[in-house]
Amino acid sequence: MKVAVVGAGAMGSIFGAAFHDAGHPTSFIEVNQLVVDALNRDGLEITRWDGTAQRYWIPAATAPSELNRAVDLVLIQVKGFATQSAVDLVRPIIAPETIVITLQNGLGNEEVIRAALPQQAVLIGNSVHSVAVIGPGRVAHTGVRGTYVGPSEDRWMAQATAVVNAFAGSGFEVQALSQAEIRHQIWSKFVMNCGSLPTLALTGLSTADANAHEAVLALVDALVSESCAIARAAGIQLDTDERVAFSRELIRTAGGKASMLQDIEAGRRTEIDTINGAAVRYADRFGVTAPLNRAMVSLVKGREAAMGGGS
Repeated sequence: MKVAVVGAGAMGSIFGAAFHDAGHPTSFIEVNQLVVDALNRDGLEITRWDGTAQRYWIPAATAPSELNRAVDLVLIQVKGFATQSAVDLVRPIIAPETIVITLQNGLGNEEVIRAALPQQAVLIGNSVHSVAVIGPGRVAHTGVRGTYVGPSEDRWMAQATAVVNAFAGSGFEVQALSQAEIRHQIWSKFVMNCGSLPTLALTGLSTADANAHEAVLALVDALVSESCAIARAAGIQLDTDERVAFSRELIRTAGGKASMLQDIEAGRRTEIDTINGAAVRYADRFGVTAPLNRAMVSLVKGREAAMGGGS
């Protein structure tokens, strides 16, 4: 497959490298000129969980016109607030048979993509890898876990299977799920993100440091529990005790800093609108109270403003 990864941040970088390792011609589309220059000049450096480092030479461009060709697969891996602009950017390299996939955090990205590309095969999914940006073109891949891919409509199951097969040789564990299964999986990660991401962003604690503070972990637990109630109202049956326990285990073993904390520290806009903001929207739709998620939206937006982010 000819692959274009839109967004060369933490997750985009490791998936671009995975497709490269699997033997597919891969390119990055990234609007940050500093990142593009670093990738083309110095290559992509990934420091793995065992301390080893690998360098990848994957071409990068700020506009798809520089690729001068349509691709077979477009992976959208930008922050949720940039999904629409990312889709608009890559239209020139999308052919009728091109598969578009999102592994982004949060909820709402699928709807934006499908509205913008109504004729396209759109796949959805997520990944629980732990990755942190060290600098332009440099990331630390600190935790390895599963990746899940499925169709946004049942008729695209064959495309989901094809994408999973495309990862063969990458070293990544990727599983194809049915539409119902992938939606359950997305919500399973979503409720954990609603707990850990804003809490760690506001406290400034790394995952390792958070483990020493039971009061912080208790707040994460409460947010996960509230978000599981919202999921059930939306028709997604999650085991609250299991999600709380898994969230604690993830914080204990992930390593590094949460993505939302990285954004706050860098003065960037966060994904709060597609994480806790999405939880609040679903809660309002189904008549569920969500005071903790609502509070997190306000607090993170305030923190963004104080740090100069939010734009």
